[in-house]
Amino acid sequence: MGSSTKEKIKSIALTLFAKKGYEGTTMKEIADGVGIKKASLYAHFKGKEELFFSVYEDLAQEYIKLMDQIMSTSENVETEERLYYIFKEYIIYYIENPETQAFWNQIMLFTPSDVYDKFFTHVENCNSAVQQNMITIFEEGMRKGLIRKGNAKRMTMSYWAIREGLLNGMMIIPEMRNEEFIRDFWIDFWLGIKGRE
Repeated sequence: MGSSTKEKIKSIALTLFAKKGYEGTTMKEIADGVGIKKASLYAHFKGKEELFFSVYEDLAQEYIKLMDQIMSTSENVETEERLYYIFKEYIIYYIENPETQAFWNQIMLFTPSDVYDKFFTHVENCNSAVQQNMITIFEEGMRKGLIRKGNAKRMTMSYWAIREGLLNGMMIIPEMRNEEFIRDFWIDFWLGIKGRE
């Protein structure tokens, strides 16, 4: 019963953190959502911050698993199609998991600085391997002449900025939620970085 209650607490907390943010969510609301007394929450978590980090760590592991799977599935694909596949699969995953996407948006944009500072190192560590893999793909594309010469790290950041912008647009405007939009945005990006003959 203990672990299932703990998982239910985290599930309700995810929903509330995604909707109301860290500061907007109270332990009482979480307890009410689970159907237990507020005091009972403290048998599982010391406080809201620990619960928040527990939810975050689950989603960070989910993100690492997702990116590992996308990277390995596309390993033997040519640069342009591989970058598009990673771009598309990431967006589709988060469109299909809007609560997870909303949670990430809340913590990146609205988490109070004292909490944000503590978890930012975790985010950087979680993302460093993914970032390095992406930089390597861009560098390989440059070596092959498929991508124009430039700063692979900055290209990776541009890639992420366009991907996140499109994903957030799709979350707001349901009519955008189709592969045609993803492909069109991708083509605009690709034409900007494509190697010149």
